[in-house]
Amino acid sequence: MGLINTVGYYKGTITSNALVKSSGGLPEEDLVLLAEEVYDGETGEWLPADSEAAEITGYFQLKGHKKNELSASKQLVKITDWDGQDLLELLEMDLTGVPMQWRVEENEYNGNTSLKVTWIDPVGATPGRSVTPVSVDEVKAMAADFGYRTTAKAASAKKKVVKKTSKKPTPKPPTPPKTAAVVGKCTDQEAYTECFTLSGSEGGDELEKALEKVWREEVVEVNVDEAKITDEEWFEIKGRVAKRTNTVG
Repeated sequence: MGLINTVGYYKGTITSNALVKSSGGLPEEDLVLLAEEVYDGETGEWLPADSEAAEITGYFQLKGHKKNELSASKQLVKITDWDGQDLLELLEMDLTGVPMQWRVEENEYNGNTSLKVTWIDPVGATPGRSVTPVSVDEVKAMAADFGYRTTAKAASAKKKVVKKTSKKPTPKPPTPPKTAAVVGKCTDQEAYTECFTLSGSEGGDELEKALEKVWREEVVEVNVDEAKITDEEWFEIKGRVAKRTNTVG
């Protein structure tokens, strides 16, 4: 049995599962998946998957560093009988044979490109990602944490009227091309692990608490939902956190 080697949206079953601790110290459920069908986006049909290239392992973090539930955890609840709260129950669950769907996309890191499971769904879901808004209670909790107002106001938008003129605009001098910034990529686990090492947090609880405070500040500046942060943004977060906490070298 070979590994999946093509980007796509697959349907199949779980062949094994394990609850682990990620390199960044987060709870993570790892699933070995076996594809039976692949979705054809042009025809809208499910076709037989290549049996010689049908296996892949997905790594799904359940909570972020702010102890917020991530999208993978919510999807796992839909796919299995897990309640989303009891880790011991998840540890003891044998998910072998559980049917599900998943998306495989390219992931680039340090100049190397590999295939990665980026989204999971219960069987019967419409192929593609779905977006579910948070509840009113969750909004109120976020507002309390980050100082937002929770009194809804009606918003109105007015069209900006631009008057036409026969006068030709004065041509602007050409703008010199900007030098493209060097952009890197990394996952949140990789970013946190490197920042943890550079900050010297192995030296004691106080250093680790200081790192956690800076980490939360920089992550929230980008997005309160860690699941929506891109690998490029994690790379930038890593640089800013390391600059503020580096005690090594």
